[in-house]
Amino acid sequence: MAALVGKYAANKVLGSQMKKYQNKKVSGGDDPFFALVEDPKRPGKMKKVKKVIPAYIPEHDAMVLASVKKTAYRLDMCLFNLFGMRFGWESVIGIVPGFGDVVGVLLALSVWRKCQKVEGGLDSGTNTQMLLNIIIDFVVGLIPFLGDLADAAFKANTRNAALLERQLDKKYRPGGRDDRNVAGLDREKRQQNRKSGIYHPQDPPPATVFEDFDDEAEDRRQFMREQDAADRVRQPERTRVPAQQPQQQRSGGGGWRSKLTGGNAQSADSGRQQAGNVRR
Repeated sequence: MAALVGKYAANKVLGSQMKKYQNKKVSGGDDPFFALVEDPKRPGKMKKVKKVIPAYIPEHDAMVLASVKKTAYRLDMCLFNLFGMRFGWESVIGIVPGFGDVVGVLLALSVWRKCQKVEGGLDSGTNTQMLLNIIIDFVVGLIPFLGDLADAAFKANTRNAALLERQLDKKYRPGGRDDRNVAGLDREKRQQNRKSGIYHPQDPPPATVFEDFDDEAEDRRQFMREQDAADRVRQPERTRVPAQQPQQQRSGGGGWRSKLTGGNAQSADSGRQQAGNVRR
């Protein structure tokens, strides 16, 4: 139950952001929000799905991961697409020489500090890789214009969010890290597709499950149906009062049958009385 609560809370944090940017294209395999999978209803076609946090991630770490993914998307991808690359706020701020680069590295360090808040902190290998990504991002960004484009392509924050996902997946996935190969899927093709943000429906990236955009609406409709059914069960039935009028008619001499019977009885009595008078 606690795991489900954690998943719900973390994905609620991401839900409003995903809804806000759901018209954006998928930006490679490390896109924190979206991916492409084969559409089972349209063979050969792809559909965009949401990347949500699985239930096996504990509540605290799921909330940390949700916050990191949300911030990474804003800094690296949320604004516009240019030259086949997605741009976020860090890329725009980085246009300002010197000042923009300093602000960018401070924002990247704030994301790194969020990552360290997971239970037990970051392992040494993940921590080193994250810091190296931040350094590369900063140094490349110092080159005027071309450095800004390279910085937008590198996306240090998105890379660090993916590193956090891998650590949490390795730590919490039931049975340990999952390095399986999907049957019938070529290993090299799988790697190429993942770089483009294309995944097999049963082969999501670490610490991720796929969810359709209409799943949330369907869950809400199902909840309303169950709520309505529960309300009908709880509502007391009206007590039905037996109709008393026919009974009163039978007992009180009312109604057409009583009148008919009463009239016949009166006729019989008067006939007998007349017959007695004749005999006298």
